[in-house]
Amino acid sequence: MFDDEAIRMAERHHGVVSLRWLTAAGASRVAVQELRGSRHWECVTPWVLRRVGSAATDEQRLVVAVLDAGPDSVLSHTSAARLWGLTGCSLWPVHVTTTVSSRYRSPGVRRHRVRRLPAEWRTELDGIPIVRPELTALHLFATFRYERAERLVDSLWAMRLLSVRSIVRFVADMGRMGRNGTAGVRRYVDDRSETDRAPESGLESRTVQILRAAGLTVRRQVDVGTAEHWTGRVDLLVEGTTVVVEVQSRRHHTALSDVLADRARREALEAAGFTVVEVWDDEVWSRPDLVVARVRRAVAVAQSSR
Repeated sequence: MFDDEAIRMAERHHGVVSLRWLTAAGASRVAVQELRGSRHWECVTPWVLRRVGSAATDEQRLVVAVLDAGPDSVLSHTSAARLWGLTGCSLWPVHVTTTVSSRYRSPGVRRHRVRRLPAEWRTELDGIPIVRPELTALHLFATFRYERAERLVDSLWAMRLLSVRSIVRFVADMGRMGRNGTAGVRRYVDDRSETDRAPESGLESRTVQILRAAGLTVRRQVDVGTAEHWTGRVDLLVEGTTVVVEVQSRRHHTALSDVLADRARREALEAAGFTVVEVWDDEVWSRPDLVVARVRRAVAVAQSSR
């Protein structure tokens, strides 16, 4: 009976099953020992069985690390960030967050013990128990300096895995716990409105950081024009001015068709009364001073012509 149940669990979790799960499902000590001794199963940790013949994949290694850590444990920190799609983070070493206190340590696994891990902020992705993106954001701010974490969380936002509104709700629930990263999450929320649109790219996020550090506040992905005529959506608009900042990639905007389209777009914006500043990816990453100087110059000209 419980061999069938173990197989069903393993099918959903990359060929492995937790003995704790089976016990919670009603398996007796004898049934558990029979599974341990079966030639169809092998013990990969004291608490996890692997179906013999199942593919030894990265996903299986992740599930083993999580299930071995105890009930309600989840993949977290940079490991979770990578699984959510942030290629700038690594799966390894495997980070697991758990409420279980134990001296036992698995090789290649870093455990983070917390007092509270509500079900609302846990989920399962591709058969792997994992923290939700909002909790991943907290872990990123706890791991990296603010500027890098901000860009990574912006990427989660751009992928529609979270929003400013969902982070606000997360902070209301978990922000009182004094966890590492809370200050960064609060700052991230304070810098944004719940009505803001997600950034289009990491390049755009970095441009916002550069301008903000220089004292220039911008709004992202702004629709400009009138009620009768929509001119377009611009990358950035300097607040309190008519200065538009268009963030361009040389790789994607130097083909002839792109050049012509950008020219037409710029002319339409200028005809509508906007001052357009184009900044390029290589300038954003290697010459931020040049970007700031160009935008400041445009703001000064726009204000003097009022």
